[in-house]
Amino acid sequence: MGCSRVPDCIVETVDGVRLVRFNRPERLNAIGGNLLAELKEAFDSGRDDDRVRAFVVTGEGRAWCAGADLAGDGPAAPNPNSRATKMDDIGEFGRTVLSIYHSNKPAIAAVNGVTVGGGFGFCSAMDIRIASENARFSTVFIRRALAPDCGLSWFLPRLIGPERAAEMFFTGRMVLADEALSLGIVSKVVPPEQLMDAAMGLARDLAKQPPTALALTRKALVHSVSATIEDQLEYEWTNQRVALSSAEFGEGVAAFREKRDADFSRF
Repeated sequence: MGCSRVPDCIVETVDGVRLVRFNRPERLNAIGGNLLAELKEAFDSGRDDDRVRAFVVTGEGRAWCAGADLAGDGPAAPNPNSRATKMDDIGEFGRTVLSIYHSNKPAIAAVNGVTVGGGFGFCSAMDIRIASENARFSTVFIRRALAPDCGLSWFLPRLIGPERAAEMFFTGRMVLADEALSLGIVSKVVPPEQLMDAAMGLARDLAKQPPTALALTRKALVHSVSATIEDQLEYEWTNQRVALSSAEFGEGVAAFREKRDADFSRF
């Protein structure tokens, strides 16, 4: 009898939170094997699953994600002259980034260790990053004679500003957790033993929020990145009309009038 394959992403849903754990600790959770496909599937299937209200992504072992597995069974380098490469605008990496970024539910990265290259791109695609004191970040591409990918050249300047992002990209230096906090890469740094409690606690709080309003809020934040103020005002009002007609809004108003906490668990 054959043995069942160990997944490269361990996925479970608890208390409305889809927890995804990269499970290639022997390769520092580098992007190889089935990790990329399983990460994308976790977000794609969670998008329309009413049981899932928020995502948390972390890594097994001492790394969050060490980028492409160049020394192991990572994705093969594409032939730039092949027809398939020329016809593929964003590649498998890019499609995974979009699955994360265009999710209608908030995603939290619980960064337990080294996070570099494409792994840093996936991390930056999430809404909130909480880091262990052991976390470290690097763009690293320049040190491998590679150009940035996984959206990192789009996300990082928006997180920390273009000049600081340029310095990180041009040098490929490692940024430790405290500096990542001061730069704005992460929102909080906690001791390693507190990381998952902090990330899951926040995710559970988000899971208790009204799902329609939470999705509309996330969409508004994503839309604002490339919108003019006029565009954004129109987009906000379109969203607000949806929120005003929702049953969740009725519960919110009733809770306010009755001076109690709103209960959105049934929506």
